[in-house]
Amino acid sequence: MAGCLITSVLSLATNLLPSIRVSVQAPSSSSSNSNNSKRGRARASEKDLKRLMGTLERIKATLYDAEEREIRDRSVKLWLKELKKVAYDAEDVLSEYRYEVTRVQLEARKASEASGSHKTKKMEDIEYIVQIPNGMVDRLNEIISRFDEIAKDREALQLRESDGVSRPNNKLLRPPTGHMVDEASIFGRDAEIEEVINLLLSEKEKPFSVISIIGKGGLGKTTIAQLVYKDERVTRCFDLFGWVCVSEEFDVRRLTNAIIESVTKKNCDLSELSSLQEELAKTVNGKTIVLVLDDVWNENQSLWDSLRVPFKEAKLVRVLVTTRNKKVVDVMQTTTYFRPTNMPEDSCWQLFLHYAFCGTSDTMPPHLENMGKDIMRKCGGLPLAVKSIASLLRHETYEERWIEILENDLWESYPSNDVFSALQISYAHLPAHLKPCFLLCSMYPKDYVLGKMRLIELWISHGYIESKGKRRIRDIGVEYYEELKQRSFVDDFSIGSEKYFKLHDIIHDLARLNSENEHYSVEINQPLDIQKENVPQEACHLHVGGFCGYVHQFLQQNLMGLRTLSINMGGCYGDLEYGYCNITKFRALRVLELKANYLTRIPYSISELKHLAYLYIRSADLETSSLSLSSLSLSIGLLYNLQTLILDCYCLKYLPQSIGSLSNLQRLIIKGNNSINYLPHGLVNFPAIKTMKARLKVTNVAWLKDMTDLEGNLTIRGVSNLKDAQCANMRNKCKLEALSIYYDPDYGIDWFESMLVIDLKPEISVHDVHFSWLESLQPHPNLKKLGVSFYSSATVPGWMCDPCSLQSIQKIWLDNCDKIQSLPFNNLHTLKHLVVRNCHGFGVLQLEQLSSQLEKLEIYRCRCLELITGLGNHMLATLKISYCEVLKSITMDGLQLVESTEPIGDSSYEKPHIGRQSISTLTKLEINYCELLCVLPDGFPLKFRETEPSFTYVRVLHCLTLQLGIYNIKSNSGS
Repeated sequence: MAGCLITSVLSLATNLLPSIRVSVQAPSSSSSNSNNSKRGRARASEKDLKRLMGTLERIKATLYDAEEREIRDRSVKLWLKELKKVAYDAEDVLSEYRYEVTRVQLEARKASEASGSHKTKKMEDIEYIVQIPNGMVDRLNEIISRFDEIAKDREALQLRESDGVSRPNNKLLRPPTGHMVDEASIFGRDAEIEEVINLLLSEKEKPFSVISIIGKGGLGKTTIAQLVYKDERVTRCFDLFGWVCVSEEFDVRRLTNAIIESVTKKNCDLSELSSLQEELAKTVNGKTIVLVLDDVWNENQSLWDSLRVPFKEAKLVRVLVTTRNKKVVDVMQTTTYFRPTNMPEDSCWQLFLHYAFCGTSDTMPPHLENMGKDIMRKCGGLPLAVKSIASLLRHETYEERWIEILENDLWESYPSNDVFSALQISYAHLPAHLKPCFLLCSMYPKDYVLGKMRLIELWISHGYIESKGKRRIRDIGVEYYEELKQRSFVDDFSIGSEKYFKLHDIIHDLARLNSENEHYSVEINQPLDIQKENVPQEACHLHVGGFCGYVHQFLQQNLMGLRTLSINMGGCYGDLEYGYCNITKFRALRVLELKANYLTRIPYSISELKHLAYLYIRSADLETSSLSLSSLSLSIGLLYNLQTLILDCYCLKYLPQSIGSLSNLQRLIIKGNNSINYLPHGLVNFPAIKTMKARLKVTNVAWLKDMTDLEGNLTIRGVSNLKDAQCANMRNKCKLEALSIYYDPDYGIDWFESMLVIDLKPEISVHDVHFSWLESLQPHPNLKKLGVSFYSSATVPGWMCDPCSLQSIQKIWLDNCDKIQSLPFNNLHTLKHLVVRNCHGFGVLQLEQLSSQLEKLEIYRCRCLELITGLGNHMLATLKISYCEVLKSITMDGLQLVESTEPIGDSSYEKPHIGRQSISTLTKLEINYCELLCVLPDGFPLKFRETEPSFTYVRVLHCLTLQLGIYNIKSNSGS
């Protein structure tokens, strides 16, 4: 956490130094004492800022060591706490100056526009001088003095400078494991044990394979391995058996010694690695062996390669690994892996009874049974959690203690239990940059569902994601998320195309345990809740839900240090300020979420949140009247540090005019049922926008000109002025992934689920401009997906025929392009997916010219298509052909097939001619309503004709003359 803060402060300081230097070097009259004083303050600020950066660099070098020791050393924990407090203050000072830089820059641009000069200049090109805010130098000096004191304490604590490599924390080591297990205490694992045994005994032709069991701590991975290890079917099939608890440190010499001792059941006195490897090679020579490596954390490929060297002498090796981290699975070149699920509720109850009441409910007091089941459910199907809590309750007969455990978080009831010891090891192993990202998830209440990308936006707004060269920061954020997922900290699921996540209850408890009151959530639905819930002064990130009036009263508390405030209110009507607290008291906020179904106006006071980087407003009733719009416009337009603006307002039709003042805005997301009918003036002057999600109904696309960093998928519907299309400068948008061009503005299909949809108000309807319009919208060669619909010209622009212009393309969709008679694409080596739909100009579809890497081909409703050639030149996995009524033939290599004369149902067939190509990769086939197609090509895979086809999906409908008997599949033909 502290590491991310220090990195954020350093990044801010580095970015602001040039602005301070401009103030130092600005010309002024020699007689002006005022200007000399300003320049003196600027010089002092530059000097102090550099000094601050030097101190922070020295502190940062020790943070890896400090954050490892934090968990077990209270003095280090207090040191980090003080460091974070000062770092927050430093970040506030620098953020305020950045606000002033942006404000002065904006005023300079407005003055330039008013005078009519520099009309073509971008905002960042305008010269400006930023006066150092009053008191900034003094505040910086105070902060530097506090950092200097912290640096001295660092030396007293003997914190070493670190290279950032995580090292094992001996006080958090998990107790060693062995292969022996008490089967009487195991419940509900039979199916999983069977699956792992089957994996272990399959693929006997492979001399060496690794089977990994992966999952979060406390899930029962070791228990499954123990039961597999001693199963009679396994012991019959192998000569040698070894069990080693690896734990955090992957010491090849120690592990080799341990394997020898486990396999031979004798002590090994050798100490040199080479001697140990020779001894192990001799031991396993010509033998079959099962080796269990329990609790592996190693992510170093070379260490694993070194450990496995002696096993080359063995006849057959099966390594069973348990781990919590998917990266370990990849490093060990796992043949297959298995993820145990959470234990079923009935098995959890059996386990609970076993440890709490010796395996029977007969001795349980009746009034405790329902309470015991509720406590068991809190454990979320984690066997270790059930065992720990049940063991705790074994000698507890007082109902009050059971109620206490039921109503509190598990770690509050029993902070030293085994499950948290196990999970704490996982947390300790998290890289420093992932810890604040994980902890922020616990700001929301349990079972709270949050969008994956929205979570990443929050991380970005808090500066938790460190940029790396030219890589997109959102891509780095996705990597952070995926690593948390690989380490079993987050579970996600999909709703449509969107990814969502929530924390397992016990993982949520773990995060709260480590956040030390910095992350908090409350629900305020009645006056009693206001008295009961007291937010700790340390809280920096707060989620408040409940009834509007009570939330208003609750937030009167002194919470000046909040940096995130998420409010989800019910029963809020009208103006937010009327039923809400004075939001300006939370001046340190970086993130503000306002969610209220009946909210109609946004308070102007929100404009005083100078540090705000992320603003999310959700309301079904936020009106578009001039009054509410002006309120929204005035308040948002002064948030110069805002980077992300999300308006989830279903009635919104207009964007606030003042959005054009937000020069740092990078992500603008508008959710709603309506198209936005107005694009604010000034938005085009800011090329910072990377993500824009909205449906806009505007007259032109020229405003896209300077948005060079625009990401995601863009759809343009309709046609406007050609000059505007040229001004849009689509060729400079190197980060755009998909471009859809619809000539019919009313066409409803969205091929690529576009983030930004531009509906052009009809100005031109002449078909002659179709060619020029498409030519003007030539994309950057980095484009991955292209769609063209209702194109009415017979020729296409040169860039569509040029492989260099589409050198990264992966998917192309042609729809309702009636006058195109042949595929214009040549040698597109990256093309994997082609869709041709309603293109009635095609009589012959020649696939020979396409990439051999083509994996998916879809052809729909091409009513004049008679012949498809060159099918065998590709790596097709999926082929779909539907409603091509005159299609008669498909060829593999350009040679037209001779119609088969074999009777349907004959089990014999000729093999393909030598030299004839085949599609051995095809797994999915769908042919519908192709009534003249008589036979499939000889080159189709032979397995398709056998009793066990390689196809995962086959559907043939309404193809009356297609001979299918020789393919051993059923045709669902009909009229």
